[in-house]
Amino acid sequence: MFRLDHRVRVFVFQVLEDRVRYLLVRHMPVQEWPFGPVVGGVAVHEHLHDAILREVREETGFRRPLHLLELTHPQKELFGDVGLVEWAYAWQAGSPDRPVGRIEPGPNVGEYAWMGFEEAFQHLEPAHDRDSLIRLQLRLQAG
Repeated sequence: MFRLDHRVRVFVFQVLEDRVRYLLVRHMPVQEWPFGPVVGGVAVHEHLHDAILREVREETGFRRPLHLLELTHPQKELFGDVGLVEWAYAWQAGSPDRPVGRIEPGPNVGEYAWMGFEEAFQHLEPAHDRDSLIRLQLRLQAG
């Protein structure tokens, strides 16, 4: 029987006076996971927007985005009888007049860091995460 799962990949960022900072998280155990965006499943009958809000709240403590941006069309992969659809979004957490101080990492978060574009790009391993980060950076530069 074929099963289709959905997952969100959310790039949390803040725009500061002179730069953009991206929040990357590493799940537990940290030795097995690279830094990446907030990632989590979409429950059956759960609206995509609700899954994004829930996952970011669980992993960072943030409640509401200043802006929520769709970054790309969903990525689809097949693994035998299981299909995976991943939805890439960006969540603006802070601005020059409302910067984010600290986060409240959830129990599955082993490590987190705010990074500039170059550093974040170097830490991301999957090509689709790098593509999403580039898309977000270009969108922010364009205004």
